[in-house]
Amino acid sequence: MISLRATLIAAVLLLSAPTPAENTASPASDAVYLIGGTVISLVPGQMPFRASVKIEGGRIAAIGPRLFIPRGARTVDVTGRYVLPGFIDMHAHVTFLRRPGNPDNPGYDRKTSEQVLKALLAYGVTTIRNPAAPPAESVALRDDVENGIVVGPRIRTAGWPLNGHPATAAAIGAEVGRQCALRVDYMKVYANSTPAQTAAAIGAAHSCGIKVIGHLQATDWITAANEGIDFVTHGVSWSASLLPPDKRAEYIRRSEASGSIRARIFWLESVDVNGPEMDLTITALKRHHVSDDPTLVAYETKFIPQPKYRSAANVGIAPPALRESWIENDLTGDWTADDYARMKRAWPKMLAIIGRYYREGVMLTTGTDLPNRFVSPGVSLDQEMALLHQCGIPNDAILAMATRNAAEALGLQADIGSLVAGKRADLVVLDKNPLIDIRNAGAVFLVVAKGRLFHPHALLQEAER
Repeated sequence: MISLRATLIAAVLLLSAPTPAENTASPASDAVYLIGGTVISLVPGQMPFRASVKIEGGRIAAIGPRLFIPRGARTVDVTGRYVLPGFIDMHAHVTFLRRPGNPDNPGYDRKTSEQVLKALLAYGVTTIRNPAAPPAESVALRDDVENGIVVGPRIRTAGWPLNGHPATAAAIGAEVGRQCALRVDYMKVYANSTPAQTAAAIGAAHSCGIKVIGHLQATDWITAANEGIDFVTHGVSWSASLLPPDKRAEYIRRSEASGSIRARIFWLESVDVNGPEMDLTITALKRHHVSDDPTLVAYETKFIPQPKYRSAANVGIAPPALRESWIENDLTGDWTADDYARMKRAWPKMLAIIGRYYREGVMLTTGTDLPNRFVSPGVSLDQEMALLHQCGIPNDAILAMATRNAAEALGLQADIGSLVAGKRADLVVLDKNPLIDIRNAGAVFLVVAKGRLFHPHALLQEAER
């Protein structure tokens, strides 16, 4: 029987078969030359140019149109193809948990986590931020990838989120200290945290040298930015204070009566995209250099059901355990046809908000919120880029969000995010030009991670095992 993933490989990826010079993986210490491609470097102001790229010792050793290539050197002909920095998913929960709501026994599934990592890499994702996870397990997974024990994108990880508990500043400080001792890269503050709790978490995390990610609601973005938060996630906060004053009480009433997810329909219907509340939010994010990953794909898969997300091509990329979790995790399963219709009418407002963030200079990055329902690893980042295009963001800016902006937000811009000699050799080679059509970001021919060469179809085959 042909599996869903095999069907995807044959019908969707359209990937070229490897030649003898293009092994599935190569030792990082071997020099290899990518010959004749068009380099889209993502260096600000630099136009695409024809060049060859030398990779050696896990680094980009040289880039140029006339590189000297020794006789017998290992080469890969990428003529007619496009060479870019590897993509970055800023919101990928790769530490897969079978019982995510039970922090005492979350059911960490290492095998599925490794399958997810391979699928991400197959789509050119060479770095991810894991924004909430059990700290010990996520740190171990991060270190195993970095040490070459596990194949996958480079990981930066947070630990368990703070979500209104522990409640006091002293207890919050103790929990942040415990997770810092486990060597997490970030702390995450979640939706139920009050402004005081959010401020306590930010202070404690900064004291131990790590940054704070905010998936916020009880604390609005303006307050969090003024308190020093480093990142916010998702397109909007869904905070009542971001609505016009005459809409706030009704929104709170609806949240209490019918649940926070259904109440988001009313929130989006009521928000003023160009109102003073949005003005203040944008000003705060810019003033404090707070980045945001909108995760539009995680919204659309829930709020606006479409066949493309339920197709074999999309679902088949996800490992079996992920697909099983989607059956249970249906946050809009109680919505009526009218609920979906109202959200569909209001949805252009969400796109307009993200478009406004871009036009007014908010630091935007790309993230997917994997493994939300129908958010499949890797391909969902391509879907996110397509949705950002619908916001009116130009293709070159979207590519910058997925590479240079994300690297800067992570503090890794000296090492990744653009193609420059000396940087880490995290690259993706595409069959088609993404500057012409952003959907071409999914036409992956070859992936290079820390100098190792990988073919997408081989990674997906390995992920299936």
